[in-house]
Amino acid sequence: MQSVLDTLRPGSKIAVVDDSLDDMRRTSILLEDAEFVPIAIDPTYPTLQELLDTVAARAEGLVCDHRLSHSATAPFTGAQVVAASNKRRVPAVLITGYADLDEQTSIRRYRSSIPCMLRKRFEPAEIESALTRAHREQLIGPAPERVGHRTVVRVLRVDRIGSEPIVEVIVVAWDPVDAVILPADMITSCVGMTEDELPGKRFMARVNIHARSSEELFFENFELAPEVPRSWLSTF
Repeated sequence: MQSVLDTLRPGSKIAVVDDSLDDMRRTSILLEDAEFVPIAIDPTYPTLQELLDTVAARAEGLVCDHRLSHSATAPFTGAQVVAASNKRRVPAVLITGYADLDEQTSIRRYRSSIPCMLRKRFEPAEIESALTRAHREQLIGPAPERVGHRTVVRVLRVDRIGSEPIVEVIVVAWDPVDAVILPADMITSCVGMTEDELPGKRFMARVNIHARSSEELFFENFELAPEVPRSWLSTF
């Protein structure tokens, strides 16, 4: 397997997946300005696997929009595409025009396999840097801010964003004050509890506690935390 330094260079082919032709053209122009060769790929494949097979056969990297169902009928999100591509060792970067709406829900689910997310209207140097970071993580492992550590996650409350149940949590090892939002089923699917049982509970999870911002946080492998010994709660 070629290294990132051997593979991503001027002239490397980078797949562009976007349901908007206008946005696909804009992204392609920015890739050309970064001295890559853009390869436009329609997202309307029946399965994620078929799309990834095409990307791997035609390109050495991938830039993918998150929302792929506005002008197309893709049965997956860009976050799913990018996460799966990185797992297949084809470096991929997620782009989105709706980061404020999606970063806490449909993107958060897959953030552990998404080293880089860019908001649309990025600069050529930003996409070049993001692709290099994604491939470097495959080659030599994650940067310190991308390393997960076992830590305590405390659920404050359950709410909804649209129709999706979400939880607000505190990760003391990251920030003891500001709450972070994630989909409730990221916890319930691991621990066998209902949403109504979550508030006030403490869990152990793998979290990248050195993340530079809340949008970069990922959460994996939730387990119910041990009860705090009563002796620790005694009033002195």
